[in-house]
Amino acid sequence: MKRLPVYLALSVVSLLLMFPFYWVVISSLKSVEGMNLEPPSMYPAEQLSLSANMSAKNRFFAIEGGQWMRLIPSKDLLGDEKQPGAYFLEFANSNATKLVKWFPAGIAKPIPWPVSRVDLPDTPIQLVEGARRAVLARMVRKKETGFDELLFTAEPNANVQQITVVKNRPHQDLRFFSAHWENFGKALKGPEGTIGAKSAGFLLFMRNSLLLSVLTVLGQILSSSLVAFGFARTNFKRKEILFIVLLATLMVPGQVTLIPLFCIFKSIGWIDSFWPLIVPQFTAGAFNVFLIRQFMLGLPKELDESAEIDGASAFRVYRSIVLPNCKPVLIIVGLFSFVAAWQDVMGPLIYLDNPDYRTISLGLEYFRSPYVDNRPLLMAGALLSMLPVAALFLFAQRYILAGVATTGMKG
Repeated sequence: MKRLPVYLALSVVSLLLMFPFYWVVISSLKSVEGMNLEPPSMYPAEQLSLSANMSAKNRFFAIEGGQWMRLIPSKDLLGDEKQPGAYFLEFANSNATKLVKWFPAGIAKPIPWPVSRVDLPDTPIQLVEGARRAVLARMVRKKETGFDELLFTAEPNANVQQITVVKNRPHQDLRFFSAHWENFGKALKGPEGTIGAKSAGFLLFMRNSLLLSVLTVLGQILSSSLVAFGFARTNFKRKEILFIVLLATLMVPGQVTLIPLFCIFKSIGWIDSFWPLIVPQFTAGAFNVFLIRQFMLGLPKELDESAEIDGASAFRVYRSIVLPNCKPVLIIVGLFSFVAAWQDVMGPLIYLDNPDYRTISLGLEYFRSPYVDNRPLLMAGALLSMLPVAALFLFAQRYILAGVATTGMKG
């Protein structure tokens, strides 16, 4: 019982940390309309909607250069107006909008309507008394002490004739569960595929990212472990000074070397290819060297000496003695390198122009558009991109714990 508060606190923190992942999952199953619900839905949902069929005769008027549908003829409606008038719903391109205004009767000019009836899209809401009403329009208006909300409601049947106005009535939108599994299929077609254009496809992006990530892991493990072996297991002049200089490179921002590297790669013709993203990974990273060196310092020195007595060279000691004993830290370095390469956006964005060379992170960026709302597809693609990393973490979990527990024990 003494540990119960601790377990409860840890459970709450765990739920908070898992919430962003949960939000990505449910958002990947929503529609665009479901993403725009207010307040946001905690599950894949859409607003329940009907269509109120209303008589168009004597309801349409020309006011202020536009077409308006009269909802409620009124005189002193709700005690606010001193002259005859009506509340009107604006129409744009023969479709009802959300704009509701009150106009005096004198300025409304009847206009002919080409059809006898009109279908109004509406939003059913649940009123407090439990009766379902179809809301044809909503209006919020200012008053001295705050705001009034007017709901223009009708019975949700196919032949609406009477409209009722309720004022400041608490209400709740009616929603229903709606999971759009087709979002994943659309996301796999790629960003351009969502608008019917030719696209390389999301699977190609994942293949490119996997290729770059695997080569990054291979390059970092080979180069960083070799450099770390030199600093940890061999003696040479000014070793400590060189190690400090290596660590000092961690303080150099990547933006400083961005332009010089781009100029170098452009001069040798590597732009729009994978080489600028692969070759630098075979040069040791300072942070990875630090991790592996700290782990190697914890290995008994007698192992090296025994191998040297048997005639093993320094490289043989590195390959056959030290490297096999560094498996936990090498897995950590490989995992960090894989995630960094998998999530890299800046490098592919700068060096890759061909759509067939896009990585998964770069492909996700192209789902963002000012013209098309692709948020559900973006979330579906983000969920697909997280699966390989999550599987890798689960597979390497015990090695990660072992590496963290032993790395840095000796300096």
